[in-house]
Amino acid sequence: MSASRDVDAETSPLTPEWRRWLVENLVRGVPPKELVASLERSGVDAAQARRAVEVEQREPFVAGALRAVGMQRKLEGLLDVYAELFQQTEGPPRVDRHEALAPEAFFDRYYFDNLPVVLRAGWSASLAPEAWSPANVAALLGERGARHACCVPLFEDARLEPLTRGLTTLPGLTAEDARACEPRLWWEPPGAEAPLRAARRNVLLAQVHGERRLQLVPAFELRRVTLASSESQDAPVRLDVSLSPGDLVLLPVGWWYGFSAPGGGVAVSFEAFALPEPNVTWDADAEPQPSPLPPRD
Repeated sequence: MSASRDVDAETSPLTPEWRRWLVENLVRGVPPKELVASLERSGVDAAQARRAVEVEQREPFVAGALRAVGMQRKLEGLLDVYAELFQQTEGPPRVDRHEALAPEAFFDRYYFDNLPVVLRAGWSASLAPEAWSPANVAALLGERGARHACCVPLFEDARLEPLTRGLTTLPGLTAEDARACEPRLWWEPPGAEAPLRAARRNVLLAQVHGERRLQLVPAFELRRVTLASSESQDAPVRLDVSLSPGDLVLLPVGWWYGFSAPGGGVAVSFEAFALPEPNVTWDADAEPQPSPLPPRD
């Protein structure tokens, strides 16, 4: 590292490489006093070290980045509080199961509170047994298609037209019109596994055949799920759920879910609920809106 000479009061005394190091650590949230001490230990004069930190803090692009990162840290801290509260509930965190649940309770206690729940509704008994048998579903998908797990819109794939005949919805929970519910066929060959992915909308998943072993991670674990493992040693809260034929599970928007199907599986999902607003969408890739413009003078 070398220090530049004959510089004015607003110029950093550090080389570009060391300036990048300094800005990176300022944005990461390292206290300025610690950065000054690190520079001093590296041979930088104490006065120059303090000046280098002050110069970078006054840089407009650094100041803007610090404000944006500060807001991100506040949001992450709030999500961490939610995680702590969730884990303080009586007994280990778990997914509730109900043999029967009134629609009002389903929405008030789970859907609106962004919590998963398993219902033993037996809806799959309304499906034509022969049409929905694993052998017939595999035949409809074709030899090549049946080799891999898939999630296919039922009303948008001509191959699956036999499955849409007589397809019913769940009274009080989903919209009445089957097509409006955007139903999807979930197919897994034996041994299929799916890694964690985010639910961009609320999904009601009905198991028809086979056992599905789900791993659910709450939405407030966003930072732990997305942060590189090298930067965090914290494992996210994970809830394990097993679904048998006849079970329904609510996958709440913003939660992560992964699963395995040791013996293969068939399921149907619905995405329109019996509400004035049928669903909500988490647009995780939406572009942020710009902040208000500063005064011109």
